[in-house]
This record gives sequence, structure tokens and C-alpha cells, in this order.
Amino acid sequence: MAARWFHAPSIPPEGEALELDPREGHHATRARHLESGEEIVLSDGAGTTARAILSEGGRRSATAVVVERTLHPEPARRLHLASALPKGDRLATLLSMATQLGMTDFTPLAARRSVVQPSEATPDRWLRIAREACKQSRRPWQPVFHPPSSPVESVKAATESIVALMDSEGEPMASLLGEKPPHRLLLVGPEGGFDENEIADMASSGARRFALADATLRIETAATAALAVLAQET
Repeated sequence: MAARWFHAPSIPPEGEALELDPREGHHATRARHLESGEEIVLSDGAGTTARAILSEGGRRSATAVVVERTLHPEPARRLHLASALPKGDRLATLLSMATQLGMTDFTPLAARRSVVQPSEATPDRWLRIAREACKQSRRPWQPVFHPPSSPVESVKAATESIVALMDSEGEPMASLLGEKPPHRLLLVGPEGGFDENEIADMASSGARRFALADATLRIETAATAALAVLAQET
């Protein structure tokens, strides 16, 4: 079985020991029942991972010795999700699944029909969700969280070659397969959809309209399904 991944804010040089964060230490020794001598993988979420050996552990602590460090290059292609926010735990589902699918950037959208309005500061909970999803999917780079933006501002600020606007009247999402732009921006609106003026402004700024289904989808469903299509070409 592949070694379990654990987060470490910083990873020391090879041969040095590191005490895991109490939450990670408890997860290693109590939830995963790992013992001294077992191999784990440490990740700082910023491109560095390391093979490490647990040297000791208690009920809420664990120490590991770094065996081999690896530096991973940043993703060559950015997969940027700009999305309206769903209510409650559905947001956690969105962030977790999007991260597992390779989302590199996230911007919360303040659309005209948004039910949940984003705050200026990125909540710590979002960072924890992304961190756990990176451990689950073994991704060495955590997503970058950007300040809230309007849909039109997001399109105008994009340097991506493809800006995909989710709209039930757009062309089929599968038509994107085979295109190999350097980056992608995906815009997902609230469940009431973007309003007509937002759609017109985004389209005039370079966004292309794509559809997944005729039905009205939940935000997290539309976002993760569309990311799964876009991830095929990353």
C-alpha cells in the first residue's frame, strides 16, 4: 500500500527529524495506527514532498526523520475555477472535489444572483479542506485562493487562452477536448444562473459559453463535472 501523506508547514533537510503538527500526529498514530519504522510522505503544499520514517509517536504527537526530499515544479497549466458559493457543507464538497481534480486556483464570485456573498479574507477552513484534498489525491501543490471578484472582472483579468463560461445554452463541453491552451479559466454561476447582462459582458470580453446538460445543476455538480472535462487536457 502506498505511504500515507501528511502535511508539514516546512520540511527539514534529509536526515533531520520533524515533529508533526498535533492534528497530523494524532491522525498518523491514532486514526491510521501507524507505528515507528513505517514510511510516510510529508508535503508542504508548496511543491516539496519528502519520504520520511516515523521514529516515535504518542497519542497526539509523532516525529519523523526525512529520508529523501523531492521538489516538484509548479503545474505547467493553470486550471482556475471562479465560482459562486453554494450554501453550507456543499462548499466543502466543491473545494475538496475541485482540488482532487487538479484545480490550481480558486476565485469566489460575487454574481448578481449569488445567494452566498464571499468575504474578502480567505477562511482558514477553505485552506484546511484543500490541504486534506491534496493529501487524499497526492498533489504536492495546494490551490491558490484569490480575493472575491465579479464575473466580468474575472474574465477581464484572465490570461488563460480558454475562458469557459458555464451556460445551458452554450456549445457542448466535450467540444473543448483536443484543444491545448496553456491555461483555463472556468466560470460557474449561482443556481439561478448568471443574468443576461453578465453573460453578455463576459462574452464580449472573451468568454466562451459551454453547457454540460439541459438541466439546472447544483453549483458543486457543475463545477466538478466541468473541471473533469478540462482536466483531460492538462
